Amino acid sequence: MRTSLPFSVTSRCLALASVVALASFGCSGSSSPAATTDTGNLILNGDAESGSGGTDDNPITKTPDWTSSGGAGAIEYGDNGIGYAVPGAPDAGKSFFSGGSDNTTSSLTQTIDVSQYGSAIDGGGVTYVLEGYLGGYADQGDDATLTVTFKSASGSDLGKGTIGPVTESDRKGNTELLKRSTTGAVPATTRSVQVVLSMTRTDGAYNDGYADDLSLVFDGV
Repeated sequence: MRTSLPFSVTSRCLALASVVALASFGCSGSSSPAATTDTGNLILNGDAESGSGGTDDNPITKTPDWTSSGGAGAIEYGDNGIGYAVPGAPDAGKSFFSGGSDNTTSSLTQTIDVSQYGSAIDGGGVTYVLEGYLGGYADQGDDATLTVTFKSASGSDLGKGTIGPVTESDRKGNTELLKRSTTGAVPATTRSVQVVLSMTRTDGAYNDGYADDLSLVFDGV
């Protein structure tokens, strides 16, 4: 009676064991999907903390990283009925964005270059999260809306994402900021993103569309 396998069978078993070991410890790593990450916040000065904020009824329109239209800009908390005790952005800081005085509509705009993520975007699977704290004053209907427009290298519009407005009814007549967010796919061939914070006045002489802690993050790049 044989007490061991024939040499040829034993050799095949050893070879098979070696293949299994290599697959377990060496080959499996090479077949794992590449790690992905997010961009962090792409919106510059989304918290209104860069530069100065207004200390009276008028915001500072020369707000770093933003182009102002109609008098919108940064203003310090404590003005216009907004105070630190009022529920709002958890990282409120010193200033927030406000619509300004004597206008029906105003806005802050910036354009973000995302061409460095072009390969991942065109490959599909890149998503975005747009969020921010939006609000207004007391029982007035003034409000704010944040819109991002995805653009190709030639400047063509490829899609949009929007949060807001937060209505007076949403705020239950309180002066406060409420969080709003949305998510979606970043369109293929996107190379830049235009960000527009729009404030609209419906009551009174002052445009009390308010916003703070604005954020746009790409995931999967």
